[in-house]
Formats: sequence, C-alpha cells, structure tokens
Amino acid sequence: MIDKPVVGVTTDARPHPSGAKGAHLSLKEVAERAWKGRMSPRLRAWATQVLDKAKVSTGNRRQWGKAILDAVRAHAPYIADPVMGEFIETPDQMLCLDEGGLCFIGTDCDGFAVTLAASMMSLGVPAMIIGSSHRAPVDVPTHVYMAFEDNLKNWVRMDGTTKLPVGKSPPHLREFWIEPGVEAKEKGEGDFVGMSGEHGLGKLHEPWVNWRYPGIR
Repeated sequence: MIDKPVVGVTTDARPHPSGAKGAHLSLKEVAERAWKGRMSPRLRAWATQVLDKAKVSTGNRRQWGKAILDAVRAHAPYIADPVMGEFIETPDQMLCLDEGGLCFIGTDCDGFAVTLAASMMSLGVPAMIIGSSHRAPVDVPTHVYMAFEDNLKNWVRMDGTTKLPVGKSPPHLREFWIEPGVEAKEKGEGDFVGMSGEHGLGKLHEPWVNWRYPGIR
C-alpha cells in the first residue's frame, strides 16, 4: 500500500472498511490519536505560545479554545482525504512543528478534531471527540469535531472545518461522543514526559545535581 516508507516516521497502513463500520472505526482512531498527541512536547510548546500571543495565558478555557481554534484555522485549510482512503496525520505534522519532518498544510475534519482536542488536552483541559450524522441513515457519522470542558464544567463544541465560533457546531441529526483515553483513565495509567537540556543537566546545573538525580538525562 505504501510504495516508499517515510524515514523517521511510523506509518500505520491497513485496509479500512466503508459504511458505518469504517465511520465508527475512524472516530475511535481520532480519539486515540488525540489522546496520544496531548503528550507531544512540540504541541504543548506551540499551544502555550498561542495563548501567550493572544494574551490569554491567564484567561479562561473558552478564551484558550478560541485562541487555539483561530491559530489552527489560520494555519490549515480544509483538504479532503485521498480518494477511497482515510488519512490522519499527527498534530505535530499538521502544524509543521517538527523541523525537517512532514508538514501537511491542510487537513480534513479528522485532522482538525485530533489537533484541536490534543492541543486543549495538552493544556490540561478535558476534551471529547464528537461524530455527527447529518442525513439518513443516522447511525453513520459523516463528520467529526470536538468539545472541551470549560471552567463551569460545560462541554463547549469546536469545529475547525467551519467558520462557526467557539461553542457552535453544524446542524445535525445525531451525535456520537467518544472519550479519548477512556481505557487509560479506567486503569489509572497516565503518561510521563520529562524534559531536560540537550546534553543533560550537566550543562545547566551544578555537578551535584547530576549526582543527586542520576536517572535524569
């Protein structure tokens, strides 16, 4: 299926069913990839810089959501999936955060939902993936967006593929809510990412720090 592997990139290529089965599998993929993407150092750095540029770092979550949504929309236009294919890139690839890596300036609703949800979760804000159906049969989701939990515990929808403001989504007949990381939450298994200097702590701190914390590199 992939004629030439991309160096330095793990590519998951497999057949994808059509119809309701494929649509629901896609929602699961979006949720899982958003959950994984939340721990990207590059994405978290980008998201914090977006808040700073918009002067809302100390603002509320709705202000954060607007800043993230505006920044994502400004970067990427809507580009449809390959013909008879489902393609989902990482938030880092979609926002071109990996210097010298893949850079996709454009994505579809899957990519927007992954990046928006991962960005908000990287800031400590709970997020959900929402599939929606807009015509019969209503059990087949044909679109996807996301929602985040605001400071009042309300779920606020965001759709990167439209011009709708924060809190609005397209008219629909039915929604399917998917919680990213639900299995990890049930098991109580989180993730850890620790950052240090390029050459370890020795370049940044006194030698005793390396002795006291030998496991940190």
